[in-house]
Amino acid sequence: QAAARQAPAQPPQQRDRQGGGGRQRRNAPTKLVVTEGTLTGTTVALQGQTITLGRAHDSTIVLDDDYASSRHARIYPDQGGQWIVEDLGSTNGTYLDRSRLTTATPIPLGAPIRIGKTVIELRK
Repeated sequence: QAAARQAPAQPPQQRDRQGGGGRQRRNAPTKLVVTEGTLTGTTVALQGQTITLGRAHDSTIVLDDDYASSRHARIYPDQGGQWIVEDLGSTNGTYLDRSRLTTATPIPLGAPIRIGKTVIELRK
């Protein structure tokens, strides 16, 4: 009977406050938005998944764009939760804020990513 009345080792409200926290960073983007091109207005929720962009039908965002490669680029979160854009060896390149990417690069919130005639941004 005494065992049934013992308090839990730690009250639930204290367990929740220990700061282990979710993977979402402060000011982290929550969505990818197409701002220019034939898909303008398309939104994809960012939920820790890799997003592929290109003309291939199995891409997350299928680009109907002569300047896009079949497997053009990908956007993914690194282990710290920062979103990264990487060109996948495309013919015409992937641009972040007017600079052609040569390596996987962190994406600042709101910075334009251009693939052919399509421009996307990460937003809150």
